[in-house]
Amino acid sequence: MSEVQFSRDHFVEMDVRSEDAYELAREWFDEVIFTKKLVLSSEPDWNELKWELRELRKIYGTVALLLVTKKPSLIREFKNRNLKALLYVQGGDMRVNRMAIEERVDALISPWFGRRDYGFDHTLAGMAGRRGVAIGFSLAPLLRANPYERALMLRFMVKVWELTKKYRVPRFITSSAESKWEVRSPRDLMSLGINIGMDIPEAKASLNFYPRKILKKVEGVQPSRAGK
Repeated sequence: MSEVQFSRDHFVEMDVRSEDAYELAREWFDEVIFTKKLVLSSEPDWNELKWELRELRKIYGTVALLLVTKKPSLIREFKNRNLKALLYVQGGDMRVNRMAIEERVDALISPWFGRRDYGFDHTLAGMAGRRGVAIGFSLAPLLRANPYERALMLRFMVKVWELTKKYRVPRFITSSAESKWEVRSPRDLMSLGINIGMDIPEAKASLNFYPRKILKKVEGVQPSRAGK
């Protein structure tokens, strides 16, 4: 990826999914959001989940939930609960992508994930822009992919970025790291943005302006711990 020059600013890593990834990301970012990943086909034990989130907030401050499901109705159930966490939905299934946007979740992560198309059209982009649903551009799946899959994903990311820009959809670039080996610096994440068509100010905004705007609009979420 290309070398990127930028001045120091307030950078936010919106999605890391393990303790070791969080601790490493804190060395590079001013704010880091710890994400609890839930792979579900039915409703969880809500009381247990609320307890776990309360404990995570004691450690990490602001936390996010990443819902991975093939059942769109679960998204509505999560949205209707007062869980005091950011709500992300893992993209891929087109019905899930649409429901996530309709229900105004905080972010739809990688709508192209596992697909043979980009999973995000003009209709969804327009709806996401109007409803303030962010698109998360994740680096980690690229690191795990073979060369053919990586080229395909990058092509889909280019197309989704074009729609995101056209319809003024909020967005962020993130590692989505599930281990410390997948954590990357702001410079590396900006380089991903440059490679899918962002200019430097747009890539910078995807680590600064938009993440901070997303965090600001969420009510009842505790401030995250500073990176340094």
